[in-house]
Amino acid sequence: MAPGEAFTPEQADRLERARQAAQSQSGIRFAVRIGGLGDDPKLAAERLLGGLADGHHDEAVLIAVSPGQRFVQIVTTPAARKRVSDAAAGLATLAMTSSFALGDLVGGVVTGLRQLADAAGAPAAVRVPAGHAAARR
Repeated sequence: MAPGEAFTPEQADRLERARQAAQSQSGIRFAVRIGGLGDDPKLAAERLLGGLADGHHDEAVLIAVSPGQRFVQIVTTPAARKRVSDAAAGLATLAMTSSFALGDLVGGVVTGLRQLADAAGAPAAVRVPAGHAAARR
């Protein structure tokens, strides 16, 4: 995909399905931003993540890709970082950039989402205190 090209409906649908699958699998809020990120792409990615997370304890991950700037970064909230390590984010970034080098932007992001969700694992089960009505059912 050349810089400035829009995604086809099929590509946009593929990205959205992968994002939703990653969220469903992990319980972490995932977002993908593809496009220009201004003069300071790292700062822009941090700000975008800040707008995504509801609070300090909210688990959220942003994949920011700016093809024109040759920039990709995975940014996590502190809560999500407990489940998605820097090493896991680095491996996902490497997989994505390998696909990007072959001209497959959508496939790279889809692969990154899958790897991040796999690294995070399933969400922790919610504990119901003993004696609580839901625990007696």
